[in-house]
Amino acid sequence: MSDPVQALLDKQAIAELSYRYSRACDRLDRDLLASVYWPDGTDDHGVFVGSAPDYVDWVINLLSGWIAVHHDNTNILIELDGDTAFGEVHWTGYYTYAVNGQPHDQLAAGRYLDRYERRDGEWRIRHRTCVSDWSRLEPAVDWRTDPARGRLAGKRKPDDLLYGIRDLGIAAR
Repeated sequence: MSDPVQALLDKQAIAELSYRYSRACDRLDRDLLASVYWPDGTDDHGVFVGSAPDYVDWVINLLSGWIAVHHDNTNILIELDGDTAFGEVHWTGYYTYAVNGQPHDQLAAGRYLDRYERRDGEWRIRHRTCVSDWSRLEPAVDWRTDPARGRLAGKRKPDDLLYGIRDLGIAAR
């Protein structure tokens, strides 16, 4: 019989890979994104199929041209099998980017189908397949242009408030 406490620790470590993946994409944090994959890992996003390092370069380049990106992860189901595991992670993505020169908002949802490996006690993604289940696209309404709302807008690394607060420095505004 396997150790149930270790199984919970393993599942939490694996779930955090998806959280770190989303933070890395949303903040354009190349180093963080690379850290969720094994260097010999692979990724299949349909429009991109290849090595994990090449995927990191590709997606950071793609997203850097977009106005805003936000991901949420839910329904994280993980099946452990020794030093390997399989996971299905539901994702919802909120994206703002230009279509024919005009900003548009896309709301999309799908699943990551992942193979994980534990090496020297560390879990990382060995292979990720991204399945898109649905999407909608419409002209954007930019709430950030209305100063009366008083909201702090998310930014990219290193300007996002996350990096100033986390590093105990003064948060950029």
